[in-house]
Amino acid sequence: MNLSDLETYVPAKLYKRGLDYFERGYVEQLTEDAPNRWHAIVAGTQDYEVSINLKKDGTIVGSYCTCPFESDSLCKHEVAVCLAFGEYKAVNGVAAVDVMAQLKTLKKSELLEILEELVEQQPAVHHYLTEKLSDTGEMDEEKARQLIRISAYRAVRNGFIEWGRTGQALEGVEQVLEFLDGLDSQGDAEKIIRLSLVVIRECTGMLQIADDSSGEISSAIYESLEKVDEALAEWPGEVDEETVDRMLKLLYPYILFGLDQDMTDAPNDLVESILRWNEKGDFAGKFYDFIEKLIACKEMQNKTYHYTEERFRAYQLWVLQQQGEQETVDAFYAKFKHYPAIRRTQIWQALETVEFEKALQLCRESESLDANLAGLVHEWEQLRFKAYEGMGNTAEMIDLSFQFALEGEEEYYVKLKNLVNPEQWPNKLEALLAEMKNRPRSRPLYLGILIEEKRMEELLDYCRRDISTIEQLYPHLLADYPHEVNEIYTAYIYRQIDRASNRKAYWTACQKIKSFKNALGTQAASRLVEEIKFMYPKRPALLDELGKMKLE
Repeated sequence: MNLSDLETYVPAKLYKRGLDYFERGYVEQLTEDAPNRWHAIVAGTQDYEVSINLKKDGTIVGSYCTCPFESDSLCKHEVAVCLAFGEYKAVNGVAAVDVMAQLKTLKKSELLEILEELVEQQPAVHHYLTEKLSDTGEMDEEKARQLIRISAYRAVRNGFIEWGRTGQALEGVEQVLEFLDGLDSQGDAEKIIRLSLVVIRECTGMLQIADDSSGEISSAIYESLEKVDEALAEWPGEVDEETVDRMLKLLYPYILFGLDQDMTDAPNDLVESILRWNEKGDFAGKFYDFIEKLIACKEMQNKTYHYTEERFRAYQLWVLQQQGEQETVDAFYAKFKHYPAIRRTQIWQALETVEFEKALQLCRESESLDANLAGLVHEWEQLRFKAYEGMGNTAEMIDLSFQFALEGEEEYYVKLKNLVNPEQWPNKLEALLAEMKNRPRSRPLYLGILIEEKRMEELLDYCRRDISTIEQLYPHLLADYPHEVNEIYTAYIYRQIDRASNRKAYWTACQKIKSFKNALGTQAASRLVEEIKFMYPKRPALLDELGKMKLE
């Protein structure tokens, strides 16, 4: 078969599809890997790699495609590449095909000129020659950056890195991380930090154009953040002001980049890691000012929410607390009390210093300030419980634990039971169950209490109101109420069948019959099956599924 007579030898349907792929521009990166051997990527629902071997006269002597198509004919992707090569040949002429032969005719100066152009225009060529000509296995920030970008560039299709190409995109990252694993965590601490920061930045940028549902790119970021954290924690020797200044200057642009991209928690993690050094010397002022500088940057101020800024204020507060000047800390509390994180820290400090009245007051203020945020209000109430606990105020603890139990929090139900006087417990339990009965949110705890307290009649009533629960609750009821369980379970299965409208739904209903058999026995299940057949004689799909069941 020759390129000129593809349409004669390829089935019409395949040729038409290949022509469509070619005309849509799906053939990408057409290159000559060796004399007369051409390679290309064909885009589609996924990308396929195609190789075509040709003679000089255009005869196809071999072809390969990574798609699953199996036939003696060319697949549509191979047809598309052959058509693309035909177009290339028409534009560039026959001589352009035999690249190696042409190169052999050129002078040294001409070859050097071509090589220089390739190095300038093709990052992959630049990287290959760098590796080829390098005598050492050393790596600096620029080399790491190039490695990462080249592999990412190769994986990009139409401006995007698809899920299946994430591994290819990360090949450079893996090389850098492998190199880092071979470094000494103390002797090479700064090098580890610098190269890890490159990985973090490049991978963060990669996230913008990649499907990272596998989490591989994010994992590389967090692995690198751990390396930075470990290197700073194990920093060799003393940490002086010059070292702190140098490291803050190094981290600053990477933190800004992370804030601007807003894809990961890397900015927070990097700040937390460098704050480790606050324990190595009197650097509180430097760190406080550094964080203030970050808060004031445009990348932070451009955010429409204040969560990150709140986190950074919390870091500043931690720095001040390390200094131990309570007046300064109190002034900070007063200035930034609009942040829940600052109030949370203040409340915990009051609890730890046994200032329970103060903690109580702060909790009430926070409940008022965050009245529209149910999650925060609940947190302040829980901290208020701790304040009452410290004060020994049993009455208030009972009121709060009762409220939390109503929301289905088992921990506070246990606390409530221990707090209430045994003589008063039955009345308190009755009141609790009466309110929980119609609260969907507290259902698991409500049922658990009924089982624990052996209130089986109420459990049975609950199953009558919601017959679907019989499937989980029958073990607790069967001994005392076998007939009622049979009745409710049967009603539940009939409801499943009544609502069914296709074979899959009938199959599901039959599975319920199998669980019914486990509860009430084979004989009862067989009677139920015969009853259902009698009740639904005009549902062939249901009868077929019932016939497949093996109850013995």
